Amino acid sequence: MNLSLQQLRGFVAVAEEQHFGRAAARLNMTQPPLTRQIQALERALDVVLFERTGRGARITAAGRVFLDHCHRVLALLDAAPTATRRAAEGRTGTLRLAFTAIGAYAILADVLDLVKRHLPDVTVELTELVSPDQFAALSELRIDLGLVRPPIPEGYASLLVHSEDLVLAVPSGHPLAHADGDTPVALTDVADDYIGYSPEGSRYLHDICAAMIGVDRYAVSQLTSQVPTMLALVRAGLGCALIPRSIMTMGVHGVRYRELAPADAHSVTLHACWSPDSPNPALQRLVDVLGQERSGGGCEIGHMRR
Repeated sequence: MNLSLQQLRGFVAVAEEQHFGRAAARLNMTQPPLTRQIQALERALDVVLFERTGRGARITAAGRVFLDHCHRVLALLDAAPTATRRAAEGRTGTLRLAFTAIGAYAILADVLDLVKRHLPDVTVELTELVSPDQFAALSELRIDLGLVRPPIPEGYASLLVHSEDLVLAVPSGHPLAHADGDTPVALTDVADDYIGYSPEGSRYLHDICAAMIGVDRYAVSQLTSQVPTMLALVRAGLGCALIPRSIMTMGVHGVRYRELAPADAHSVTLHACWSPDSPNPALQRLVDVLGQERSGGGCEIGHMRR
């Protein structure tokens, strides 16, 4: 069945005016063509839409049902141009955002807050992936934006969004846990094994911590790619660990955190990364917001230092 937009608008005008003459004047047309439109519509639907009276036109029960549908159709059509422009501008749509487990503590809440404030009509789909898996997903356009650790492979665009210091996590029964809490700890003060990051799952943190501690001491330690597991091992007294400051918010019972001496201090970074080939307008809008937030604040988003 082919129904024209002109027929629908003509029907709505007659239904609302309850008069063919007034409806024709409202539509800036003469009455005979409007009458023919309604008659053609009634033939197409095989129903009577109006009862003609001496004073006008009274809509039938079938006509009232059709009127409800016409209102919805016309409302959708009227909204379509604006909705289309908003989608093209990245103001609506879906953003597929990936993050690392550690990155979730560091920056995820801040990024989601930016989306909520600047892109309130954009839906966010979240996925937890280690950085190498995020790069693969970005290359295949399965995600739009990743919160990743460096190094960033060639072919991707990126923006530094967060940096934070490393701190030392020690068991609550460790001598350093009961030392003066305001006195920074030197890495040489730690005689126990270190619990380290797996080179397969956390290459960036593995390389940094191995360089800080010394590869010989690091190589014989427990290795894990998940920070909750690492802190569980610290709590069990199996060693100490270097962790990003944001992880302190976990507040694990049986674990104490100590600042590092200036000579040993080191920060780690997190980057927003995306494929330049992404066709998602909402992605570019978020990238613009991230860039403005960073330049406007004069530092990284969620920057954490003592």
